Amino acid sequence: MFERAPRVARLGWMNVPALSGESGRSKIRHEDLVSFSRLVGTGYRPMGTALDGAATVAEGKFHLREVRPGLLVHASDARYQRTVTTRMEKQQSLNFSVVLGGGWRATLGGTALASGGHGSEGPSATAFVLSEADLWQKHAEKGGHARMVNVMASPDWLETSILDGSDADPLSIASLARRHRWHAHWRPSARLLGLADRVLGLPIYGGALQKLYLESRAIDIVVESLSLLLDEGSLASKGGRPTEHRRMWAVRERLDAATQEVPSLAALARDAGVSTRTLQRQFTAVHGVAIFDYLRLRRLDRARRLLEREGISIAQAAHLSGYSSAANFATAFRRRFGLSPRQARDRA
Repeated sequence: MFERAPRVARLGWMNVPALSGESGRSKIRHEDLVSFSRLVGTGYRPMGTALDGAATVAEGKFHLREVRPGLLVHASDARYQRTVTTRMEKQQSLNFSVVLGGGWRATLGGTALASGGHGSEGPSATAFVLSEADLWQKHAEKGGHARMVNVMASPDWLETSILDGSDADPLSIASLARRHRWHAHWRPSARLLGLADRVLGLPIYGGALQKLYLESRAIDIVVESLSLLLDEGSLASKGGRPTEHRRMWAVRERLDAATQEVPSLAALARDAGVSTRTLQRQFTAVHGVAIFDYLRLRRLDRARRLLEREGISIAQAAHLSGYSSAANFATAFRRRFGLSPRQARDRA
């Protein structure tokens, strides 16, 4: 399933204390976000304007706790006091978010995820998969409010708590956990909203009982979300029948395995048993991106790895990505990753 990632330092339940004169509201400083980030990934840093550690980023409730090794709960009911964009390498995990109000804007590997909870849309739920560490960039606007609960499940937790090695169906949890950058967005059930609300309310229990309470609610959120995502009728409503999902994931796996010459649309369609028009329609419905756009993004990902790890020239990276113009390549690269090819190469 997942490859093992190095363990990061664990943090306990972090409830930022309210400062005097704030009527019980807590100030979340940038140094708090830096501490929180160490539990979910590496390389955290703000984009654009530098932030002092003591700078207030938001006010309200902001908690992150590892309630069981590999199972994390993040609860937020806070309003941002400044516009902030941050980035980091987020570690392998299955992620489930329930947004009761407000929301967030983020990109995963340069691909925008559904933010949910904005305007008249109402509460929303989002799930996404990281089968390997990947770039996570999040943006919050000054005055924006986020009332939400996130649950992160690591490979270790999934294998020891759920999987027994026999879960091999194409629509199983094990299969889902291998689908890097797979994501879904749906309207949460009343039960899922109730579970998130109870986490946000914080139990009256203390000590071990509080941890047990939060762990049970987190597991309930995972089970409720997976029961929907793995339901064949639900999958059909999200972009085709289960057979179409299996077929389009096979197409994607073939594209990912192509290290040199990429199969033509005609060859992909022939092997999938569909017309080229049906292939393009079903691929976009299942993966949320057209085949040519998927290939372009995959080439940019490869270019970034070669720039950072092998220090190839920018001209070589542009050529490998299919760009005849280094300027056009740099524009696409910055749009996807938030940094220039030269900045990526300087990391080599």
